[in-house]
Amino acid sequence: MLKKIGVMFILTVFMFTIFNDGRVLAYNAQLQPFKDEEFDYSREPIYTLAAMGIINGYEDLTYRPANDLSREAFIKLLVTANEQKDDRKTGKLPKDVASNRWSASFISEAYERNWLDGLVDSSGNFYPAQTITRQEVALLVGKALLATESNDAQLKWLDSGWKKVKESRKFRDQNAINSAMQPYVYYAVHRGVMEGTPTGFKPQEPLIRKQAAAVIFRLLDRSAAAKKIDFTGYYAIRSYEAVKHINKLKHMILGWSHLEYSGQGDAKLNTTATVNRIPEGFEEVLDAAKQGNVSRELMVFYDQSNLKDFLKDKEAQSSFIGSLIAVLQDPAYSFTGVSIDFEGLKDAASAPDFVKFLEALKEQLDFKHSLSVAVPPAEYYKGYDMKKIGSIADTVVLMAYDFTHSSSKLPSAPLPLVNEAIVEALQSVPKEKLVLGISKQANQWVTANNGTVSLTSPAIADVEKRLAMPGVTSTWKMPYFLWNSTFTDERGSHEIYYEDTQSIAKKIWLAKFYNLKGVSLWHMGHYTASDWDMIGWETGN
Repeated sequence: MLKKIGVMFILTVFMFTIFNDGRVLAYNAQLQPFKDEEFDYSREPIYTLAAMGIINGYEDLTYRPANDLSREAFIKLLVTANEQKDDRKTGKLPKDVASNRWSASFISEAYERNWLDGLVDSSGNFYPAQTITRQEVALLVGKALLATESNDAQLKWLDSGWKKVKESRKFRDQNAINSAMQPYVYYAVHRGVMEGTPTGFKPQEPLIRKQAAAVIFRLLDRSAAAKKIDFTGYYAIRSYEAVKHINKLKHMILGWSHLEYSGQGDAKLNTTATVNRIPEGFEEVLDAAKQGNVSRELMVFYDQSNLKDFLKDKEAQSSFIGSLIAVLQDPAYSFTGVSIDFEGLKDAASAPDFVKFLEALKEQLDFKHSLSVAVPPAEYYKGYDMKKIGSIADTVVLMAYDFTHSSSKLPSAPLPLVNEAIVEALQSVPKEKLVLGISKQANQWVTANNGTVSLTSPAIADVEKRLAMPGVTSTWKMPYFLWNSTFTDERGSHEIYYEDTQSIAKKIWLAKFYNLKGVSLWHMGHYTASDWDMIGWETGN
């Protein structure tokens, strides 16, 4: 889990508490905007890093973007951004940094990576509380970036490469940059992480908090942009228009079946009734997936209150698994695996029963068929043993959405809660198995003329149509990273949070940052042309 940046840079974690079905849910995430949020270019970097728990604000809900930053605070930022881990140990330290200092483990890691060369004086002192300057930040960033290059590339840069950049940039105050720092300063500039101004680089000026956020965000953003990620599409009812986009996917999960459980000993796979059924013309969908070399898992859905009873009913499970295996092995379908989506297990007592069911199912699957399991975030649903599920399943799909809360107007998937769900899941599930679920949806609050408020989930096509009409005011809402739109009509006033291309792209970015196996799209029929264009750009298709 990401550590919170302490002393001078982070003072508190904002808590958000709601009441749901009689339970109190307290999220350890910032879900309120900063009171002093006129951040200009740094607004997205600040809120992104705050959503990820890398930075935070003060107890009075301010960020204080113009405040100076200490050397140790920036070191902690840089180390945390480069490697997220809990078990950081304290090794070698500069002479003036005690082993019990709050920043000691971060300074030690930077010291052992030789990032502090040039900042530790001849007496071995680092002066951790000293305000950090722009050239010192560029030195640290340049060293961190250059260390990722090959030995040959590093030598070429240190020999002559930096001089070419210096000549091309021609900062007015370039002679004021410390000569020993210049190769690394110019590498940070070369990689676009540090910038100058029309008046120069200003090497001796303090780096302020909003500038620090921008620097760290650029580091992370460049790293994420270079990564590729797999896309899984959920093909369900009303998804036919998305068939032409199957080639953009690596995997498909087909919502064509559900568990039918009638009582003691009586269960089977149902592929013919309700919305979860194999549709007419299924061959076209499966053929498109085969042509695109896209895997094809059959989703089994169930969310009834007697699920906990089924998970104790061995006879019913045996019958169900037998009927499922028969469909998986039917050559008419050519499914490559199964995806279990059993929802609503709130009681921790159900966790071992669900694990035993998955183990029994996995034992019956042959090597040709994969197993994925959809799981909710851990805050409310306790019937999912994430560690054991992660050891059994080939893929774990984290449904990091449906946080919607009516009275607080909390939308389905604010970025801070998505991040919190990922961080929690990664404590139990290897990143190589974890897929971030993204749900394309809208939450609409309608305040009638008599003052009553109702929450609805309008169809995506209706939302798109309404938001294109006159009289709609839309705002990119922080810290949610979602569009918030308002309008009035004869029914009253309306407020909509909408998952659009920009917010989906931000969640994909987050999955890249954590090096997850991929992202999943629920469901394909909801995604718009703009969404698919963005996904095509990500996948090169």
